[in-house]
Amino acid sequence: MINPALQQKWLETPIGQICYFQNSEFAGRPTAVLLHGLSSNHTTWLTAMRALKEIGLNSLALDLRGHGHSDKTKKKSLYKFSAFTEDLKQIIETEKLSKIILVGYSFGGFIALDYVIKYPQSVTALILISANHVNPFRYKKINFLTPLCRGGLNLLAWLLLWQKRKNYYYFDQESAQGYWQSTFKGYTTMPLAINFWMLAEVANLDFRQAISQIACPTLIIKSQADPFLSAEEARDMIAKIKNSKLIVAEEDTHFLASRFQEKIIKVIIEFLKEKSLL
Repeated sequence: MINPALQQKWLETPIGQICYFQNSEFAGRPTAVLLHGLSSNHTTWLTAMRALKEIGLNSLALDLRGHGHSDKTKKKSLYKFSAFTEDLKQIIETEKLSKIILVGYSFGGFIALDYVIKYPQSVTALILISANHVNPFRYKKINFLTPLCRGGLNLLAWLLLWQKRKNYYYFDQESAQGYWQSTFKGYTTMPLAINFWMLAEVANLDFRQAISQIACPTLIIKSQADPFLSAEEARDMIAKIKNSKLIVAEEDTHFLASRFQEKIIKVIIEFLKEKSLL
């Protein structure tokens, strides 16, 4: 499963190891830091990492805490946005990265937003793919369901704390075949309690005020029929983030980065050229 073209590395923390994969061949050049979505791993970005290498950019992709080879300790506090952001900060500091192009997909986009808001000086450009800036229930006018869903998910997580596998499946996103296969395989990659805690954390997603602080060039990519990210929300994000651009892909799916890797990396590279970031 480990790509021989990438270096596999580990961040040692007091609360478990975080695994990440890096191509750092180009001294002094920018680094794209790539964050995958829920129930996935770094393989979401293998096509992107190959394409970035061809144009002389470094790249780094994490297995987020709870995913892939990284620590899967069943402790709710480890799966808050702030915990993921702290893991990311420590990796960036350990690798002494500068000129960061931060790319976040779905749940990874939430972490990217939290990071760039807290540490704006370290990010050269921000790219969000299928990523909300608030709990999506707000734009569906059903936010009254949020407490019920959050409570239900936390209850399910508590009931499933006993669940344990000898080995967790390491799902290769390059071989993904459709929504349901990806979804069901995703549940075999991590403890179900962690999955439900992370879903419950989405209920706390609210960057409505904070995103107006983002000053770096920002690209937002969504599909024309994303069930979670509405056109209205995307327009609001563009209005609040001053130096931003919206690309609407013709596909009808939330899973752009995992199912249309080649197309999405071409869009990203074109944006970086447009902003003279290459």
